[in-house]
This record gives sequence, C-alpha cells and structure tokens, in this order.
Amino acid sequence: MASVSLLRVTPCAVISLNNEGKLSDAPIRMTRLEAAPVKTQAPAYAKVCTIVCGVISPLLANLYLHWLDSTWEKKAFGKRPHDAHIVRYADDFVILCSKRPEFYLDQAKKVLDRLGLTLNAKKTWIVNAMKEPFDFLGHRFAVQPSKVTGELKTFYYPTPKAMKSVKQKIRDVVRKGQHWDWPTLVKEKVNPILRGWGNYFKTGNSRKHFLSIANYTIWTLCIMLRKKHKKRGKGWRDHPSSWFYDYHGLFKLYSLSVTGDEGSRYARPVPS
Repeated sequence: MASVSLLRVTPCAVISLNNEGKLSDAPIRMTRLEAAPVKTQAPAYAKVCTIVCGVISPLLANLYLHWLDSTWEKKAFGKRPHDAHIVRYADDFVILCSKRPEFYLDQAKKVLDRLGLTLNAKKTWIVNAMKEPFDFLGHRFAVQPSKVTGELKTFYYPTPKAMKSVKQKIRDVVRKGQHWDWPTLVKEKVNPILRGWGNYFKTGNSRKHFLSIANYTIWTLCIMLRKKHKKRGKGWRDHPSSWFYDYHGLFKLYSLSVTGDEGSRYARPVPS
C-alpha cells in the first residue's frame, strides 16, 4: 500500500478586475508559489488580485489537478488488474495499492511533470500500511488487531499534530479570554473550537482522543479560574466536570463519538 503526499503548493490565481471592480474576460492563470512574479500587460486601470491560502485555494487546486484524476481514470488504474486507487483532496493525495507502488508513483510523477508541478521529497514516501501507520488530512491510519474480535482492521484517528493544534487553540483563547464574560468565553469562544474539531474527526476511532481533549479543556479552564480568583490548588474540587457541563454549557466533545458497526459510523441523515 503506497502513501503519496503531493507537494503542498497553493496555486496563485491571478484575476484581472476592470475599473468597476468586476471580473474581466481575461482567463484565470495559475502559477506555483516558487514561480517569479507574474508580469501583466493590463491597462493602468486594471487591478490584479493574488489569492494565496484563501478559501478559493482548494477549488483552484481541484481545477488544476483534475487532469491527474482524469488520467488515472483513463488508464483504468483504479480497476483490475491494477487496483491502484487514488484518493485526493485539493493538493494532497494518497495512492492505495497492493503491489508495484513504485510504478504508480512514477505514473503520478509523469502527470505532475506535464502540469509543471513537482513532488515534495520530504512528504512523499512509500509505506507498507500493514506494518506502519501513515497520516493523511489530519488522520492517522493504522492496521491493528481489534480489541473485540482480534481481527486486523483499519483504524483512523486524529494525528498527534492535530491533537497539539487544537490544544494550542484552546490554550490561546482561554488565555486571551480570562477577562471576558464567562458565558462569552465558554459558549462563543471555546465551544465553536470543540464542536468544529469534533465534527471533523467524529467518524473515526476518536473516542479516547475526544476524552483527552475534553479533559484538557476543563484543566485549562480550571487553571485560568484559579489564577483569576487567586485560589490555591488545581481547582478540581471547586470546579468539577459537571460544573462546566451542567451549569455553564461547555460542549461535550465526547458526545460526538460514533460507536457501533461501520454502517452506523458512516451513515448520513437523509434530508426530509
């Protein structure tokens, strides 16, 4: 099984605007971040906007890398006898195969060469997923025995980097909000972080990770309250978990954990 990560290049979209601030008929051009500054022959009244790391970046990456998906489908690499499936989100992708990983990696490189892109050697590697885990889109994928049946299954959960990142966000918002109104801090600052992060990882095997982040959040809030009111100790006795959840509306992150078989884990509600 091969795990390939594409160079995290955020395409720059150079969009020409006319003097009324509207899009002109000029085509959208895309260039790599390493490229030299784009020189235009536009009239003096035209404005040029360069979008880097913006909300449109994933869309632009999909437009540019659609050629890779089309080539993969045209050569039928995802079907037998190849069974080499490419999974891509914007400019990150993995190739899942059971044999000849070097061949499929080379095929992907050829397509990217035609697009003027290169792979980041530090983020591109081949891994045997049966022996070691790999990370993709904030998840760590690992094949290991089930604690219930003992059978080998694929588990996925937040990476250590994702855990560290959300802890940092909670720590920063609590530190900055120690002088805010308490309901504002909990319901408008902390809860959105927990809810957004939890919804992203809830379909994985993340229950223990959710409990860890929930405990960390309470621990961080307790320290803030202890320092704010100049109390001794860690504050667990005065502010147990129920005090935050039942009386102040702290979001219960572990309530998002999905358990049961795969059918219930990946089931999506049908709109009425």
